[in-house]
Amino acid sequence: MVVTVAVLIAVSTIAIPAFQTSIGNAQIRTVAESIRNGLQLARGEAIKRNGRIRFTLQNSGAWQIGCVTVAADCPAVITQKSAVEGASSNTTVSADNNSVVFSGFGTRDLAAAAALTVVNVTNAQVKNEERRALRVMLNAGGYVKVCDPTVTAAGDTRAC
Repeated sequence: MVVTVAVLIAVSTIAIPAFQTSIGNAQIRTVAESIRNGLQLARGEAIKRNGRIRFTLQNSGAWQIGCVTVAADCPAVITQKSAVEGASSNTTVSADNNSVVFSGFGTRDLAAAAALTVVNVTNAQVKNEERRALRVMLNAGGYVKVCDPTVTAAGDTRAC
């Protein structure tokens, strides 16, 4: 019994840091995928409504989608996602801008002011050498991609 407890303690001290790294990296992935899904949803709403739809991102990772021109059939807030779902307080989001407007064609509305094109997601809880930070990129045509900024090999689909 004592030997079993000693072995269990030894294994736990080795495994717990690895679990923390895995959980932190999973939180990064969850937030990045949530932002990607929100951008795709906003693009789909713009195409469906054939109108201008705004995606707004907060520093916490929360986002909302709403109509630029509010009307009875097009509300200011169509849907939103809170930051607490699947993330932690250690997960940080930094973007080049906090919103983007999609046109009825599903492309970024170039008539709108500066638009969100790059979102970096990271987690301070994970050590730098073990961290798998991710980047969400949005091109002018409305295509959204989640990529790994550390991958630089040509032809690698994970690269930005």
